[in-house]
Order: sequence, then C-alpha cells, then structure tokens
Amino acid sequence: MDRTQGPAFHYELGQELRPLRRKGVLIVGSGNAVHNLGLVAWQDVAYDWALEFDDKIKQLIQSGDHRAMVRYDRLGRAAQLAVPTNEHYLPLLYALAVQDRDEQVSFFADKVTMGSISMRSLRIG
Repeated sequence: MDRTQGPAFHYELGQELRPLRRKGVLIVGSGNAVHNLGLVAWQDVAYDWALEFDDKIKQLIQSGDHRAMVRYDRLGRAAQLAVPTNEHYLPLLYALAVQDRDEQVSFFADKVTMGSISMRSLRIG
C-alpha cells in the first residue's frame, strides 16, 4: 500500500487539523466503523464478527490506542470482514487524530445493524 493512501498517512494528516480545532473550528468525520456492503443483511441483525470489531474499536477509542486503530488490518479476521475497504473507516481516524490525550470520548448511535453496518458515533471533549 502506498504511504500516501494508507491509514497512517490519513491519521497524520488529521493531526494537522489540531490547530484549527484549538481555534474553535468544529471537526466532523463521517463514516462507518463497520462497513461491509457485500455482506449486508436487510434486517435489524448483527453478525458476530461485526459486533466483535465494533466493540474492539470502542475499547481502543476509550483507551486512546489510536496506533492500533491505524493498524486495524492487524486486528484479525473480524477487522478484515468489518473493513474490506477503508474509505468509510478513514474518517474515524481523522476525527481521533485531533483528540488531546486527556480528552474524554462519549458515544452515540452505537448500534450494529443490517448484519455488517455500524455507524458508531462519538464526541470528543
């Protein structure tokens, strides 16, 4: 994977937004923590692997382990299924890149549905 396209590059680019945030600019990221349209179930259900990965992401966010989130491809089979392509996952990295170490995170819209979709949403600060 070309460095300019990889998750680490996007996270580092997101960190460059910190000065804007400190000036009061609202930083918004929109995407999906779990996004596998190829395995969508058109009902309100959740695959075990989708729940596993969504919960893992929640734990990593709460612990501040952004490095593991950047390296999501190393988080096992659930990660591979949950993020078959990263264009919907990367916005989460942009949002987390502006988080200061001591800032709390709260969650909303934290449900996995349609088998393989999680719109886990968070607020930093």
